[in-house]
Amino acid sequence: MSDEKLKQQRDRFLAFSFASADLFIEVDANSHISFALGAARSLTGINEKSIMGQPWLDLFAPADRTTVAGMKTRAKIASRCGPYLVKLDEALGDGRQAIVTGIKMPGSENFYLTIGFTNVLMAKYAQSVQADDEQVLMDKDTFLQAAKEALDLARSLGQELDLTLIDIDNLDEVKKRLGDDKWESFSSAITHLLNSKSVDGRAAAEVKEGRYSVIHDRSINSETLKEEISRLALENDPDGKGFNVESKTVSADLSSLSERDTTKALIYTINEFERKGTSLTIESLNSGFKTYVSANAQKILQFKTMVEQLNFDLHFQPIVDLDSGDVAHFEMLSRFKDQGSTQEWIIFGEDIGMAADFDIAVCERAINYLLYKSQGHRTKFAINLSGQSIQNEQFFKTLHAKLALNKNLAERVIFEITESTTIQDLDMVNHFVKILQNDGYKVCLDDFGAGSASFQYLHRLHVNYVKIDGSYTKKILTSERDAIMVKNLSQMCRDLNINVIAEMIEEEEQAERMRSYGVRYGQGYLFARPQAKPEYENKKRAVKNVS
Repeated sequence: MSDEKLKQQRDRFLAFSFASADLFIEVDANSHISFALGAARSLTGINEKSIMGQPWLDLFAPADRTTVAGMKTRAKIASRCGPYLVKLDEALGDGRQAIVTGIKMPGSENFYLTIGFTNVLMAKYAQSVQADDEQVLMDKDTFLQAAKEALDLARSLGQELDLTLIDIDNLDEVKKRLGDDKWESFSSAITHLLNSKSVDGRAAAEVKEGRYSVIHDRSINSETLKEEISRLALENDPDGKGFNVESKTVSADLSSLSERDTTKALIYTINEFERKGTSLTIESLNSGFKTYVSANAQKILQFKTMVEQLNFDLHFQPIVDLDSGDVAHFEMLSRFKDQGSTQEWIIFGEDIGMAADFDIAVCERAINYLLYKSQGHRTKFAINLSGQSIQNEQFFKTLHAKLALNKNLAERVIFEITESTTIQDLDMVNHFVKILQNDGYKVCLDDFGAGSASFQYLHRLHVNYVKIDGSYTKKILTSERDAIMVKNLSQMCRDLNINVIAEMIEEEEQAERMRSYGVRYGQGYLFARPQAKPEYENKKRAVKNVS
């Protein structure tokens, strides 16, 4: 027997013996099964000879193909990857569950895989391993918070960090050439690479599709990082060409910036990267802060002036009882006077760290309205507080002091927490919520959805109302999935004695469906657009009169 044959046999049986399994397969460089041995018929319904030459991912259920493809991408020489709990394809394996483990061997481009029947103990173990292995990248907002914490800690320890930004050229063309499977494989590989290089194993993000950021120790060479990403691009390109990856490293420069200025510079840098990619001209957070101040000095002054002079108006949109059509309360909405988009100004205020200043100004305007302009009506009004502000202890102290001067307004005010995805410290926010409730105020959680974060908020924040995100309302008549989610969310909230509001109701059919699911209140253009003055009429009669 030739040396090559001996080596091949050694690789196969060493790999087979590294884990207890029922079926062993070898996957060649073209992602086809080149060898199979074991209980193929028991697992897949056909013998091992019949599956040889087949694309290896076809063995698995479509929903799990990305998972097992990621195993191959992440596998290291002579180091086991897995075990993972997956489902086999319906046609080949009747959709049954199986345990999958993989390995790469020295001197071979092939990937070796074992597949076995599962039991309760192995399934639990595989799920725990899989949860540890399957990492994700942060989104932009989460990364900004993580990066800020990492930089603050580095400053206290005298450690030097850098921010590396990575941009894939011609993203749409690259994704089209690679196809969904290869792009998923590349995305999984770059996720693990960036997390492994980040300062804490997680401080990496996909700021925008194809644009990545990572905070890392200065000892990590950014050019080497770029070369590793280019290698991943080459490995996942079916044409074998790879694709262009641009990178830029921004020095953290911590000694010359305060914590607050570092935060501003970081936000500005990441926002510029999101817009411009690596063509941005920022070389350090220090230069980023100077550019930021220079570019926004006039705008910052304008925003501060508008806030200090309360130079904005309040508009009112009713929240309606879906059964009676009566107005339950009004949401107060800010509108800047002839100064462009209110939403852009609010986002800008958040970017420059002035969300709390703006929210205090809104509360002042709202209190003045209730005291002097509500014309004796006892209707409730909802005042928005951003998720960023409600985590600011100084903001809450200022707000609480203002409310203490007007305790008679408590029964007429609901505080609505917006942009709840920015909340990091749920315990602190819930503490503030309880103080407000003890003083007689009600609290509403805006933008409530079906994600795990929303359920965590509901568990940790003891609110009186939740407002279902308008994206569900828009799809409730056409998507059975979204309809079921709304129905279940409504039932869960009723069980917890929490009132539910559905926003963005524009059609009578949407209102009827929400009502049938037990949603008590609605808001949207069907009833009224935001108005300069509250309109107290019964909205059910108003809608009938219009129609």
